[in-house]
Amino acid sequence: MARNVPAALPYLNGINNTVAITVNPSVTYQTMIGGGCSGAFGVACDQFGRNGLSPANQETVTETLFSENLGGLSILRNDIGSNSSSTDGSVFSILSECPATPDEPLDYSFDGNDTCQLQLSKTALKYNPELFVYADAWSAPGCMKNVGTDDDGGLLCGVRGSFDNNDARSQSESSEPSQCNKQDWRQAYADYLVQYVRYYEQAGVNVSMLGAYNEPDYNPVTYASMLSDGYQAKDFLEVLYPTVKAAYPDLKVACCDATGARQERDLLSELLAAGGGDLFDVATWHNYQSNPRQPFNTAGQPNLQTEWADGTGSWNAYWDITGQLAEGFQWALYMHNAFVNSDTSGYTHWWCSQNTTGDNALVRLQYDEYFVAARLWAFAGYFRFARPGSVRVDAQSNVEDVYVSAFVNTNGTMAVPVVNAAHFAYNMTVDVSAANATTATAYLTDNDHNVTMVDTVPVQDGYFSASVEPRAMKTFFLQ
Repeated sequence: MARNVPAALPYLNGINNTVAITVNPSVTYQTMIGGGCSGAFGVACDQFGRNGLSPANQETVTETLFSENLGGLSILRNDIGSNSSSTDGSVFSILSECPATPDEPLDYSFDGNDTCQLQLSKTALKYNPELFVYADAWSAPGCMKNVGTDDDGGLLCGVRGSFDNNDARSQSESSEPSQCNKQDWRQAYADYLVQYVRYYEQAGVNVSMLGAYNEPDYNPVTYASMLSDGYQAKDFLEVLYPTVKAAYPDLKVACCDATGARQERDLLSELLAAGGGDLFDVATWHNYQSNPRQPFNTAGQPNLQTEWADGTGSWNAYWDITGQLAEGFQWALYMHNAFVNSDTSGYTHWWCSQNTTGDNALVRLQYDEYFVAARLWAFAGYFRFARPGSVRVDAQSNVEDVYVSAFVNTNGTMAVPVVNAAHFAYNMTVDVSAANATTATAYLTDNDHNVTMVDTVPVQDGYFSASVEPRAMKTFFLQ
């Protein structure tokens, strides 16, 4: 006997697929620095031929990352080395030999290469003259720390708890007594960091921001690291900040690259309680252990996400296939949430490119071949259009799974990135009546498009209409 099987309902049956978006440039938030990546731990040398990438492709990969017309990145995070006898792949220290006391002169030397980071900086500058170079130290040289080595955590000699090792945070894995010998190395470390900036200046590269810490809430034991809480950070920043400003008044000082947004907030809370709220210019944090959910507790300074990648999976070049956190669509949402929820001024991927089968880099190299992850196109969906110096302005969507932000550039143009998390298209009406624009050009990123220009629509009486495809990012550039 035949059974009556009802026909499948159309997907949009009973669904309202319209959305109203309002952009108000009179309500302003943070100034943007941009998106970025790093060549730390010697990985920059992969991009410059260590494993067979040809000179032509070295240029192509760098252009793909940093050109305003391609990846749109503007931040490069360099690793200030800390070990003069580093093994292959590490970044060498500019301190050839440590003196017996901090009062003796420091014997500096620079090889003019910086484990390919200087070459990466110069090549990126060709494609982005506005490059924001962040020079960041994972650790002070070992002779300046209570553990006597640049790895295995430990404290900078001179900060509270560093002389007696009674503070549990001062303990290394080996739990040896302090090797500080009651000597204060804070000024020597500050001078060391400034000298690194000076070497880059002499090579024709201006460093924009300087940092003394990398994940000071975490001791990886096996590579360069240095611990600090907010009180100990204050003890060093009260030396570093005036030293930096005396040498380079416009050079920004970062604090403190904690492992997560919550961990950074904890450190900042202690730093402010210690009276160090005015001893840094940018709050810097990573996204490994916790996501940003609210504005950071600074004394008015901006914040910048300076390192994150999945780091556990195989290479993932997809936009939205598996839902895994390394896919481009997910990164578009991570960035949106940071920009809108926490007023974050920029977002930095871990490595730029790497000869690898993992997903720590935006571009995977395989000898003389290269493959671009859709994560880079998520960056481009924001930063190809919201350029350094742009200001985020108020933007609202009346539908929860349509995420919108907006940015006004210094030349008056506007970028309106829209991320549609639904599995169906939305028809949008966008109110930009408070802006002075006549056209909106749409750039689509999804499984089939990589920031591809797909349409130009007129702005009439302060409004324009458009659609946004399912599980897609569409950026509207208004002129």
